[in-house]
Amino acid sequence: MTTEIHAHKVLNLLREQPMSKSELTLAVNSTFGEQARFRTCKCQGFTLDSLLTFFIEREKVTIEDGLWMVNTERVCGH
Repeated sequence: MTTEIHAHKVLNLLREQPMSKSELTLAVNSTFGEQARFRTCKCQGFTLDSLLTFFIEREKVTIEDGLWMVNTERVCGH
């Protein structure tokens, strides 16, 4: 069984430094591996692309001038 990484770990990468989608993809792949799967507090089984879509839909991440950054007002605090 594959271990799923909590989505907050991806958000933490963006907390450290806003980055472009390609930079974020490289950072996630080098940190967690290209085959990594992710989960949130309520959902599981995300690929990186589906997780990023989830972040945008839920306004947990915003994109300004091509840089992805955490929207701290929309991220749960645990």
